[in-house]
Amino acid sequence: MSQETNGALSRYQVIDLTAEIGGLSSMVLAGLGADVIRVEPPGGHPTRKRGPMLREDNDSSLYWAQINAGKRSITLDLDDDTDRERLGALCESADILFESDAPGAMASRGLGYGDLRERAPQLIYVSITPFGQTGPKSTWAASDLIGHVSGGLSSLVGDPDRAPLRPSVEQAYNITALNAGSAAMIALHARHLTGQGQHVDVSMQAAMANTLGNARLYWEKDGIITERAGGARAFANRATRIIYPCADGYVAFVRVPASMIRLYKWMTAEGADPQFDAERWASIAIAGDNLPSDDEIAELESEIEQFFAARGAQALYESGQHFNVMICPVNTMQDIVDSPQLNARSFFEDVDDPMLGPLKVPGAPLKMSATPWQTRPAPMPGQHNEEILIGLEGT
Repeated sequence: MSQETNGALSRYQVIDLTAEIGGLSSMVLAGLGADVIRVEPPGGHPTRKRGPMLREDNDSSLYWAQINAGKRSITLDLDDDTDRERLGALCESADILFESDAPGAMASRGLGYGDLRERAPQLIYVSITPFGQTGPKSTWAASDLIGHVSGGLSSLVGDPDRAPLRPSVEQAYNITALNAGSAAMIALHARHLTGQGQHVDVSMQAAMANTLGNARLYWEKDGIITERAGGARAFANRATRIIYPCADGYVAFVRVPASMIRLYKWMTAEGADPQFDAERWASIAIAGDNLPSDDEIAELESEIEQFFAARGAQALYESGQHFNVMICPVNTMQDIVDSPQLNARSFFEDVDDPMLGPLKVPGAPLKMSATPWQTRPAPMPGQHNEEILIGLEGT
């Protein structure tokens, strides 16, 4: 029995067997209307105990509430023959399966892609692992942190005179999951052409290595290792400052040549009396050999700092828009929740979570005029056992 919605993917059923590395994949598909069945072991999935918690107990995970929103839950013991058969039967009518076990683990239970291919030829079987299904590290375990460092992103994060850092939120897990979800949709399109499912092999290391922008090409073409730049934008072995303090927080200002004349006009209009030569700065490239000295850069940034420090982030943002200068507040979580733009688009939605009660949650990252995003709470453990398993042989 499928969950009826009017979403773009409402005709498709998805089985989710992932841990942290892949949960966002199926959450997005659930928002797009797919019937996502979250398979949990008896007693609930371990990530139900993952913080942060709303209360001082093990049943109020905000992580679970977000990453499993819109899914249905069944409990199956994959070490039990009967429950393995139930999962196999579910796969016969499912469209996509996401799993994140180590290579070979699903096959050891008789549930690998090769095992299910004959039984469910339509199934798109998506394996999400730290290093992929092949290669010398394919069986290695890894965390989100290892995803950042093995994929190269951490080498670009932090100040140049300190050790590399990791982003504070789980970008490696999430970027990998979004890659997996996109790959599943591409495989689904291919199935429309061929009638056959396929195995999709997603590597967290490869997904992160694809986020490095032009840093890899600087090394490949010029032999230059892009350095960490802190609150600046790195261009090969050069850096241009971006983050500046203001009266009530921080702003990001992109100091590119095209912005310098407009910045000069803006500062002049507000009585700041800028001393830098706007025409000259507008003619200097942001990278290369013909760059200003460190002293010249320090003098310019001192003027910019003083101008920004005397004004609030929102005032700078609005004035910058008027003068066509690329500047924006560095939003905090409170700024995001209070954002007039996000709220005008009804980004946040209210749900009644069965474990946590009323919640205001992030909603649609996109708008579809005919098939709107579906916002529903995360399920209780085994909440949908009866309705999902009722038609399966042996239940």
